[in-house]
Amino acid sequence: MSGNRSNISVLLFAAIAALHLVIVQGRIIVNDYYDQYQYQNYQPVVGFRQPIVVKEEPKKDQDFSKIPGIPGIDFPLYHTVPPTSFSCAHVPVVPGMYANVETGCQIYVIAYHICHDGREGHQGASFLCTNGTLFNQNEFACDWWYNVNCADAPSLYRVNEDPLKNPYVPQETKDAIRKRLKIVVL
Repeated sequence: MSGNRSNISVLLFAAIAALHLVIVQGRIIVNDYYDQYQYQNYQPVVGFRQPIVVKEEPKKDQDFSKIPGIPGIDFPLYHTVPPTSFSCAHVPVVPGMYANVETGCQIYVIAYHICHDGREGHQGASFLCTNGTLFNQNEFACDWWYNVNCADAPSLYRVNEDPLKNPYVPQETKDAIRKRLKIVVL
């Protein structure tokens, strides 16, 4: 008899739980239901007749306190690429990346330039290194000014001839060269 009572108790508990679940789920479904016709009832009370205008704050001078050195003395301070006499016609390898010594190497090929198929004209694509950095011709990257000797850049232009260093040589070509150059050390 006690076995029947426990079975009935379990069934009764399951029925109540199921009924409770349906009621709760019904409420959730009703509360989450989106009715496009009722949407108008939830429009904002305040209407806007004019666009909201956000006042622009005046630009502040750039904070150089975190950059080591003195701007304009230790490193150049360009905000745009200035005109220079750099020309991709005078570089040893195309495609390649070249520091522009006329700008103190802040521009690669004007701090630095990327010479390739001529789409960007005789100077190639020109880029500025961020403030406090100069284009390191040996590493093909902008580096802190105190790590770069800009005057050495033209003598390092030939680094572009090394297919393993030149960033514009396809990876497949680099892998094929590495495969051929494997040296076995005994």
